Amino acid sequence: VICSDKTGTLTQNRMETEAVYINGREMETDQLKEYAGSGKKDAKLFLMAAALNNNTSPSAGDKEGDPVELALFHMVQAAGAVPEQLRLCCPRKGEIPFDSARKRMTTIHEVQGEEIMFVKGAPDVLLERCTRIINPAGADLVPSRQLSASDRAAILNQNQEWSLRGLRILAFACRSGAKWQEDPETDLVFLGLAAMMDPPRPESRPAVAAARQAGIRTVMITGDHRTTAMAVAGRIGIFLPGDLALTGARLDQMTEEELEKKLPQISVYARVSPEHKIRIVKAWQNRGHIVAMTGDGVNDAPALKKADIGIAMGMGGTEVSKDAASMILADDNFATIIKAAANGRNVYRNIKNAIQFLLSGNMAGILCVLYTSLLGLPLPFAPVHLLFINLITDSLPAIAIGMEPAEDGLLKKPP
Repeated sequence: VICSDKTGTLTQNRMETEAVYINGREMETDQLKEYAGSGKKDAKLFLMAAALNNNTSPSAGDKEGDPVELALFHMVQAAGAVPEQLRLCCPRKGEIPFDSARKRMTTIHEVQGEEIMFVKGAPDVLLERCTRIINPAGADLVPSRQLSASDRAAILNQNQEWSLRGLRILAFACRSGAKWQEDPETDLVFLGLAAMMDPPRPESRPAVAAARQAGIRTVMITGDHRTTAMAVAGRIGIFLPGDLALTGARLDQMTEEELEKKLPQISVYARVSPEHKIRIVKAWQNRGHIVAMTGDGVNDAPALKKADIGIAMGMGGTEVSKDAASMILADDNFATIIKAAANGRNVYRNIKNAIQFLLSGNMAGILCVLYTSLLGLPLPFAPVHLLFINLITDSLPAIAIGMEPAEDGLLKKPP
């Protein structure tokens, strides 16, 4: 059993915008470019909000900056807009930074001589502060109409649908003529939604399938939300129909007997702590399984030590986790674990083949010497003959057998 972390091991540890929702229409990111290219004001303002209400530096790489803001920055670029140009044309006049309590971020910019406030944040929080919705047919700088009950219902339904798919959702709104006041984030115009996900590594799904063929069970353990974890695990092939997903809170409520009974059906553990990892490892070991556990933090060290094979992350892992582990992934990639399993099985098979070859070859010489000794016949070989035979027939062929590369289907055979 491999108990693997999600972020960075099974996924790429970066966010990508998968879809947007503008003016009642859901679009993939490639459709957004075509829609924005038609000159629609709703798309223009949506892209402006994503580019301007964003602290990502244009020179930031994929490993720098906030992953969500990087995803928005790349979305704007993919839609045909130039974020740097938008920032030059619409200089920032002020900012209310993101706060976990407020769940939103606000910036004010000068757009065509008028101040416009752009707000991004959690959809449910932002929607409460919106009274109007963007109307692309209007002639104003921010054309809008009254936000109806049906509009709110449609937005919330879209939010719910994306949430069930495990996507992370951000809402965008704006307000023209905004001035700094006691509570400026009111009477907002709703612009749209953006759905993002940390995409799985391309090699993760084949690696999980190869592990299953090899008789290795893969279990995902993550601190993310249960719905998100299930969606990612489903894409990779870990979470299959009939499997269960458990949260850390539910795990705390279960007795050891309950956990052991349901353990074979549980493929995903979400919102777990390092203490939960130790309990999961013990549960699988109690069933007689060999358990590998991945981890990168200081708190993961006890679980790595408890597992039969502790696997630390070479790129993002702490020194404590590396010291506690028996194996370190230089690329933090789950697929490398399966390659290691294949290499191990190949080495084991080659050792068996080399032993069989040496035993069969030497047994013939032993039987010859034994036969002549028992019958009192002259010895068939002098010691130098046996040494010469061993040198020629044993050494080089045995080395060749020991270096035999793995063939296709090796993982399908039990070790």
